[in-house]
Amino acid sequence: MKKLKLFTAVIAGILFIASCAGPSEKAAEISERLEPGEKPENATIKTIDIAQSSVAWEGTKVTGRHYGTIDLKESEVYLVDNQIVGGNIVIDMTQIVVLDIEDPGTNAQLQGHLESDDFFSVATYPEATFEMARIVKRENAAEGEPNYTISGNLTIKGITHGVTFPAHVTVHDEKLTAKADFDLDRTQWDVRFGSGRFFENLGDNLMHDNFNIKLDIVASK
Repeated sequence: MKKLKLFTAVIAGILFIASCAGPSEKAAEISERLEPGEKPENATIKTIDIAQSSVAWEGTKVTGRHYGTIDLKESEVYLVDNQIVGGNIVIDMTQIVVLDIEDPGTNAQLQGHLESDDFFSVATYPEATFEMARIVKRENAAEGEPNYTISGNLTIKGITHGVTFPAHVTVHDEKLTAKADFDLDRTQWDVRFGSGRFFENLGDNLMHDNFNIKLDIVASK
């Protein structure tokens, strides 16, 4: 009888520990073993709403800054137990928009330069991709502050590098929203125009290597 009671207590303890593990731990384990962009089995797949989502960019130089947007193409994120575990984002590099220049001619000139081989070689590489590889939930994150750390492979101009950035992600009423604000070093993707790291005596033509990206993602079924 004592052995039976002991066995029952052990089983109860195991079940209690398992129940305390919670969905976030399960999701974290799945995310950790996924390959970049891989769809986990039995995951909820949510399609990113292109019309409601945006990618904003900003580049700076000695004499000022330029900013604008880039459109997304077909993209999706993967959820397990309402926790984001992965995803694949496709960026349409043919849709680079400049927002800070009002004059149509000057605007078109800068847009064309960004599309050229000096920058993103859009004719050769019309798409960029971000394949999420590991997503870690930040426990005890303050309200409105980043509550996830997202890592993945970013491919621009056919060159792939790993990136990691903080993000604020919410899932409510079958709708996922994600916001992120981070910097990237453009020279890692062979965008060297105006970089003091590769060219001398640039003076006022010097452009800073880091550029800013702001993601605002909305996804649903």
